[in-house]
Order: sequence, then C-alpha cells, then structure tokens
Amino acid sequence: MHCVPTTNSQVSFTHIDGEQQNLRRSMGDAACFGGMVGCGETYFPAFALAVGLGETEAGLVASLPLLAGGAIQLISPIAIRWIGGLQRWIVLGAAIQAITFIPLAYAAWRGSLSLPLLLLIASVYWAAGLATGPAWNTWMETVVAKERRVRFFSKRSRLQQVCTFAGLLSAGMLLQWSSNKELGLEAFAAMFCIAGGLRIVSAGFLHRTTSSDSNAVLLSSSPSREATSPTDTISHTAIRLLIYLVFMQAFIQLSGPFFVPYMLKQLEFGYGTYVLLVSLAFVSKVLTMSFWGRVAERTGAVKVLWIGGLGLVPLASLWIVSTNVWWLGFIQIISGIAWSAYELGFFLMFFETLPASQRTRLLTYYNFANTLAICIGALAGAAILAYWGCQFETYYSLFAISSLGRLLCLGLLVGVVVPTHHLKSIGMRILSVRPGAGSIVSPVLASEERS
Repeated sequence: MHCVPTTNSQVSFTHIDGEQQNLRRSMGDAACFGGMVGCGETYFPAFALAVGLGETEAGLVASLPLLAGGAIQLISPIAIRWIGGLQRWIVLGAAIQAITFIPLAYAAWRGSLSLPLLLLIASVYWAAGLATGPAWNTWMETVVAKERRVRFFSKRSRLQQVCTFAGLLSAGMLLQWSSNKELGLEAFAAMFCIAGGLRIVSAGFLHRTTSSDSNAVLLSSSPSREATSPTDTISHTAIRLLIYLVFMQAFIQLSGPFFVPYMLKQLEFGYGTYVLLVSLAFVSKVLTMSFWGRVAERTGAVKVLWIGGLGLVPLASLWIVSTNVWWLGFIQIISGIAWSAYELGFFLMFFETLPASQRTRLLTYYNFANTLAICIGALAGAAILAYWGCQFETYYSLFAISSLGRLLCLGLLVGVVVPTHHLKSIGMRILSVRPGAGSIVSPVLASEERS
C-alpha cells in the first residue's frame, strides 16, 4: 500500500472548493429565507383578518411579537455558550421558525385562531429569528473570506430581495385568485406550508455550511464579552442618533401596523390591490438604495439620513388626502424612496459613530430598544382605535399624529455631525415587508465597505 503525500496545491484546491460550496450554500439560504419572508410573516396581519380577528388585533399581530425577539437577543450569548456554538444556535433558530408555520397552516385549514395563540406563535417566530441575528453576523465573518465579503454580500442581498419580492407577489396572486373562489383560508394554509418548507431548506443550507473557527469567535465576539479600550467611548452624536431612531420608530408604529386593516377593511381593497401597493413601495426602495449609497459617498450619511427623515414626515398624513388607488400608489413609490434613504443613512451613521469594539453589543441593545418602541407605538395606536372605534376619522387621526410626531423627532437630529466619513455601503437582510416600505431590516456587519 503506497501513501500518496498531500501537496500544498491539493490542500489549496480543497480549501477553495470548500469555500465555494459555503458561498453557494449561503446564497441558497438567502434565496429560501427571502421566499419565506415574502409569502410568510408578511401576511400575518392579513391572516388575522381572514380568521375573523378585528382591525386593532391585526395591527397588534404585526408589532407586539417583535418584542420577544428583541428581549431574547439580550440573553443569546448565554444561550450560545450553553448550546455549544454559533452555528448550532443559528440552525436551531431557523428550525424553530420553520416549525411555527405548522400551527398557522393548521389554523388556516380549520378557519379559526384566537388572538392570544396567534400572538404566541408570532412571538416564537420573531424570538427565533431576531435572537440569531447577532450570532449570524459574527458567524458569517468566519464563513466568508474578508476579501470576498463586499462583493459577495452585495450579490447575496440582491438575491434575497428578488426572492422576497417573488414570494410576496406569488402569495398575493394566490390570495387574489383563491378569494374569488372563496378559498382564501386554504390559500393561507398553502402559503404557510410553503414558507415553512423554505425555511427548513434554509436551515439545511446553514447546517451544511462550514466555518474556520466559530467556537473561537463564540467567546471573543459575543455581545457580552467584547473587548473595550479607554478610547472606545460612545460619542454624544451616537447617543443622540440612537434616541432619535427610537422615538422616530415609536411614532412610525403609531400608524404603521394599521395600514393593512385600513386597506383591507376600511377601503375594502382586494388582495391584488393590496399586494400591488406594497410591491410598489418595496421595489422603489430596493431600486433607489444604490443611488442613496452614491449620495452618501459624496455628501455624507448625515445628509442622506436628513433627506430620509424629512421624506418620512408627511407620508402617513398623505393617506388622508384621497383613497384613490393611483394616489396611494404614488405615495407608496415616494415612501419606498424615503425609506431607502432613511435606512441607509441610519446604518451608515450607526457604524460610523459607534466604536468598532462595541458595535455588536450596542446593536443588540438598540434592537431591543427598537422593538420596545415598536410595541409602545402600536399599543398607543391600538388604544386610539379601540377607544374611538375603527372608522375613517380615527384612522385619519392616527395618520396625522404619526406625521406630527415624526416632524418633532427631527429636532433630535439638529447639530448631529459625523467627524469623518469612511463607510461607503453596508448590506442589509430583509426580515419583513410592511406597507409603506417600513421593512424590518438587519445590517450585515461583514459587508461594510470603506473608502
């Protein structure tokens, strides 16, 4: 028996082949995850209305469960160490998300589901999803080589956006067709089965992905154990920015969760019209992201954030002007453009002003504060609807108060300056699609591109 020595070139080819497989698996994960987002959680509020829940309750389904995910993030470092690694934690979260669609599909088939049970299922979904976000960010740094990250995550983000849109559009067409044949709930059951299946495949891709040393990163990069230095202090600018974003989120969510019941119940739009309006905002947001990136590179992230913040101010109140579909479509396009500038400007400033050694930890705390603000805003909006009744005048009051609050929040941005601008772009994962393009997104830390 002859031993064949392993040459350096053989090792190199094996390494390259393994890395390419990892990149393909990550792209597969992105595609399946995007499809799940498009035809799954995005339709939770519409499903709540379909099973007979009220308009206020449908709005709460779109907001309150996020707090579970924000809270679980705070203890995720402990859970990661207990379970034995970042990858195990991430795969477990993906599997749990997939499982949450089983009771939803069953409830859709039966035609009934109580509000507490729907909130519980949605809370588990968001807990499993948001809690793995920081871990996924850290883990991906061990999966994708540094020199490949900017280009790879740019392609990955585009693929997820395409698949999210495809899932959103396909599900909407299915709902429109089935509702005409009085098979709406059966269509929801099929959608949730597909969403769960896509997430299971996504979990399979994650499970088969290999990394350089995820367990080493486990102890060195978890939010609770980041190394800091005396110079790594949080600036006054960063604090002002975070306060602005949290307050802005609260006023956005005062009206945001209730656009779905407003369209489907008050305006009596069909699913086709509803999906068309949501799609206009989503597409305009995606298509203008690169434009705002070039603007930020030339003029700075502060200006882009200001443009986005100003653009968001009147959007809610513009729904008062007319109920004409063409007018609402125009608003949705403008909404997508404004949200694109707002989100990009926010994330660029966020990572420009925060010390590098504290980003993961502070991003985790921000996510919790952000989800808390979402719940506070939604609860305030629900209280107004419950007290004055779900009618046009009450919705108009919500829209007006939301716009006024957004305007007042801009005062917190006055005087905010970023000393040096080095960050050109950063990729984002779309976690949910909302009317008005107020998507729930998470930054991909490994994708940041610096000048």
